[in-house]
Amino acid sequence: MVKLDPRGPEEERLEGRVLRAESGRFLVDVGEHRVPCSLRGRIRKQRLRQVRNVVVGDRVLVRLTGSLPHPEREGVIEELLPRLSQLSRAEAAGARREQVLMANLDRVFVVMAATAPAFNARLVDRFLVALAHQGLEGVLVLNKCDLSGLAERLAMVLPYRSAGYGVLMTSAESGEGCERLAEAMRGRVSLFLGPSGVGKSSLLGRIEPGLELSVREISAATGKGRHATTATALHPLAQGGWVADSPGVREFGLWGLAPLELAACFPEFRAYLDGCRYPDCSHSHEPDCRLRAAVEERAVDLRRYESYLRILETIRAGRATGC
Repeated sequence: MVKLDPRGPEEERLEGRVLRAESGRFLVDVGEHRVPCSLRGRIRKQRLRQVRNVVVGDRVLVRLTGSLPHPEREGVIEELLPRLSQLSRAEAAGARREQVLMANLDRVFVVMAATAPAFNARLVDRFLVALAHQGLEGVLVLNKCDLSGLAERLAMVLPYRSAGYGVLMTSAESGEGCERLAEAMRGRVSLFLGPSGVGKSSLLGRIEPGLELSVREISAATGKGRHATTATALHPLAQGGWVADSPGVREFGLWGLAPLELAACFPEFRAYLDGCRYPDCSHSHEPDCRLRAAVEERAVDLRRYESYLRILETIRAGRATGC
């Protein structure tokens, strides 16, 4: 979309979508071309509590610079347009600044491996809490299903299915579940989020072979993944929509979440939150807590409740990072 500027056609500004943001340089899709861009100084001074002012997925206004033909020109990002949504976490070094991972997205696919590396339920829960708090839809993708038994896989995903989350079981190696995953991505702006080594890039390469994403093997020494993707990048899909692959995440600090807001970020808890004796019940120790009673009655999964208690402790202690 082109927005004309009263200073004349040579000064027109182009509206575009940020596809990549790294080390102060940006790649912006303006419809027919992709323009390498720098950032106007006044924008750098905005949003001082954020790690980066402009992120992948942002809609921006770009002014082209230089006298080369249009496809070869670079640009300057002059204006950041309002965001419809964003996914944020606390800066890795502490909770003082917000790190926006991506803007203007519709759905987040939380990707975990059934094995190699081991399924990390604590990290999954932190991801899903952040998504709920920020009003984003989360889908759990259990990859590498060709490497584990059905009973083992079902035990991993049952708490999330019971909580109402969408769950997809996939194998980038065999192609199992990849058609369903592709359909869930169709026409949406999506983000793949998860630790290194779970197969995010491999899945995207299976669904959209032209993406040419980097893939690395699991470290034999640690059993943990090594980063294949070094920066979040947004790619168009042939079937319609966009998808971003992100670098592996080993910990996820929750941003802007108060202790009393946490329980509502667990969907399966919500039916019990109004039944407690105290309106400000923390659901950790108070008498006549309806949620704790539901856990004792096995109406709520014990492991998810214990995960809630661990996250609650970190929020109270002011520890933004960790799993």
